[in-house]
Amino acid sequence: MVFKIRKARKEDLPACTKIFLKEFNKLGGNWVPKTAKVRVSDAFKSKSKFCFSLVLDKKVIGLFLAEPFFGESGKYLYLLGFAIDSKHQGKGFGLETLRFIQNFAKENGFKALVLDTRQKKKAIRIYEKFGFKKTDHIVLIKEL
Repeated sequence: MVFKIRKARKEDLPACTKIFLKEFNKLGGNWVPKTAKVRVSDAFKSKSKFCFSLVLDKKVIGLFLAEPFFGESGKYLYLLGFAIDSKHQGKGFGLETLRFIQNFAKENGFKALVLDTRQKKKAIRIYEKFGFKKTDHIVLIKEL
Protein backbone atom coordinates (compact mmCIF):
# COMPACT_ATOMS: atom_id res chain seq x y z
CA MET A 1 0.00 0.00 0.00
CA VAL A 2 1.34 3.40 -1.00
CA PHE A 3 0.11 6.38 1.02
CA LYS A 4 0.96 9.91 -0.04
CA ILE A 5 -0.14 13.44 0.62
CA ARG A 6 -0.23 15.78 -2.33
CA LYS A 7 -1.63 19.10 -3.35
CA ALA A 8 -5.26 18.53 -4.29
CA ARG A 9 -6.12 18.31 -7.95
CA LYS A 10 -9.30 19.36 -9.70
CA GLU A 11 -10.26 15.71 -10.27
CA ASP A 12 -10.06 15.12 -6.48
CA LEU A 13 -12.95 17.50 -5.78
CA PRO A 14 -15.81 14.93 -5.92
CA ALA A 15 -14.04 12.42 -3.66
CA CYS A 16 -12.86 15.12 -1.22
CA THR A 17 -16.35 16.61 -1.03
CA LYS A 18 -17.93 13.20 -0.39
CA ILE A 19 -15.45 12.42 2.41
CA PHE A 20 -15.84 15.90 3.93
CA LEU A 21 -19.63 15.59 3.96
CA LYS A 22 -19.71 12.05 5.34
CA GLU A 23 -17.08 12.43 8.05
CA PHE A 24 -18.05 15.88 9.32
CA ASN A 25 -21.69 14.90 9.56
CA LYS A 26 -20.70 11.84 11.59
CA LEU A 27 -19.22 14.26 14.11
CA GLY A 28 -22.51 16.09 14.44
CA GLY A 29 -22.26 18.53 11.56
CA ASN A 30 -25.22 19.45 9.43
CA TRP A 31 -23.50 19.77 6.07
CA VAL A 32 -25.53 19.27 2.91
CA PRO A 33 -23.91 18.31 -0.41
CA LYS A 34 -24.12 21.83 -1.85
CA THR A 35 -22.46 23.62 1.08
CA ALA A 36 -19.83 20.88 1.48
CA LYS A 37 -18.93 21.23 -2.19
CA VAL A 38 -18.69 25.03 -1.84
CA ARG A 39 -16.46 24.70 1.25
CA VAL A 40 -14.08 22.24 -0.40
CA SER A 41 -14.06 23.87 -3.85
CA ASP A 42 -13.38 27.27 -2.26
CA ALA A 43 -10.16 25.88 -0.79
CA PHE A 44 -9.29 24.21 -4.11
CA LYS A 45 -9.64 27.50 -6.00
CA SER A 46 -8.23 29.91 -3.43
CA LYS A 47 -4.74 31.30 -3.84
CA SER A 48 -4.48 31.96 -0.09
CA LYS A 49 -5.74 28.59 1.22
CA PHE A 50 -4.10 25.19 1.13
CA CYS A 51 -5.83 21.98 0.10
CA PHE A 52 -4.16 18.58 0.15
CA SER A 53 -5.49 15.16 -0.79
CA LEU A 54 -4.60 12.02 1.13
CA VAL A 55 -4.12 9.24 -1.40
CA LEU A 56 -3.83 5.51 -0.84
CA ASP A 57 -2.97 3.40 -3.87
CA LYS A 58 -4.08 6.21 -6.20
CA LYS A 59 -7.47 6.59 -4.46
CA VAL A 60 -8.38 9.71 -2.45
CA ILE A 61 -9.11 8.65 1.14
CA GLY A 62 -9.02 12.04 2.84
CA LEU A 63 -8.19 15.72 2.72
CA PHE A 64 -7.12 18.67 4.74
CA LEU A 65 -7.88 22.33 4.17
CA ALA A 66 -5.97 25.15 5.82
CA GLU A 67 -5.45 28.89 5.65
CA PRO A 68 -2.99 31.33 7.16
CA PHE A 69 -3.97 34.00 9.64
CA PHE A 70 -2.10 36.30 12.00
CA GLY A 71 -2.33 35.64 15.70
CA GLU A 72 -0.74 37.03 18.82
CA SER A 73 2.73 35.70 18.07
CA GLY A 74 2.82 35.74 14.30
CA LYS A 75 1.56 33.74 11.35
CA TYR A 76 -0.57 30.72 12.27
CA LEU A 77 -1.90 27.93 10.07
CA TYR A 78 -5.58 27.33 10.77
CA LEU A 79 -6.83 23.86 9.85
CA LEU A 80 -10.22 24.44 8.27
CA GLY A 81 -11.00 20.80 7.75
CA PHE A 82 -9.27 17.47 8.13
CA ALA A 83 -11.05 14.23 7.34
CA ILE A 84 -10.15 10.65 6.51
CA ASP A 85 -12.71 8.19 5.19
CA SER A 86 -13.82 6.05 8.15
CA LYS A 87 -12.78 2.88 6.28
CA HIS A 88 -9.18 4.08 6.57
CA GLN A 89 -9.18 5.53 10.08
CA GLY A 90 -7.15 3.92 12.84
CA LYS A 91 -4.33 2.91 10.48
CA GLY A 92 -1.89 5.74 11.22
CA PHE A 93 -2.79 7.94 8.23
CA GLY A 94 -4.09 10.70 10.50
CA LEU A 95 -0.89 10.96 12.52
CA GLU A 96 1.19 10.81 9.35
CA THR A 97 -0.91 13.65 7.94
CA LEU A 98 -0.54 15.71 11.12
CA ARG A 99 3.25 15.26 10.86
CA PHE A 100 3.06 16.40 7.22
CA ILE A 101 0.98 19.46 8.20
CA GLN A 102 3.40 20.33 10.99
CA ASN A 103 6.43 20.08 8.68
CA PHE A 104 4.63 22.06 5.96
CA ALA A 105 3.81 24.78 8.49
CA LYS A 106 7.37 24.97 9.82
CA GLU A 107 8.86 25.09 6.33
CA ASN A 108 6.51 27.94 5.41
CA GLY A 109 7.20 30.11 8.45
CA PHE A 110 4.08 29.45 10.51
CA LYS A 111 4.45 29.82 14.29
CA ALA A 112 1.62 27.50 15.30
CA LEU A 113 -1.13 25.20 14.10
CA VAL A 114 -4.66 26.05 15.19
CA LEU A 115 -7.85 24.05 14.87
CA ASP A 116 -11.26 23.72 16.39
CA THR A 117 -13.19 20.51 16.74
CA ARG A 118 -16.47 19.29 18.10
CA GLN A 119 -16.27 18.05 21.64
CA LYS A 120 -15.82 14.41 20.67
CA LYS A 121 -13.38 12.80 23.05
CA LYS A 122 -11.78 10.62 20.38
CA ALA A 123 -10.88 13.58 18.14
CA ILE A 124 -9.60 15.67 21.04
CA ARG A 125 -7.47 12.79 22.35
CA ILE A 126 -5.86 12.35 18.93
CA TYR A 127 -4.99 16.04 18.69
CA GLU A 128 -3.71 16.16 22.27
CA LYS A 129 -1.60 13.05 21.65
CA PHE A 130 0.01 14.95 18.79
CA GLY A 131 0.78 17.94 21.04
CA PHE A 132 -2.18 20.28 20.57
CA LYS A 133 -3.31 21.97 23.77
CA LYS A 134 -6.72 23.29 24.72
CA THR A 135 -6.89 27.05 25.11
CA ASP A 136 -9.21 29.38 26.94
CA HIS A 137 -10.61 30.68 23.64
CA ILE A 138 -14.28 29.98 23.07
CA VAL A 139 -15.83 29.94 19.63
CA LEU A 140 -19.00 32.01 19.40
CA ILE A 141 -21.32 32.18 16.43
CA LYS A 142 -24.24 34.42 15.50
CA GLU A 143 -26.53 33.19 12.76
CA LEU A 144 -27.58 35.85 10.24
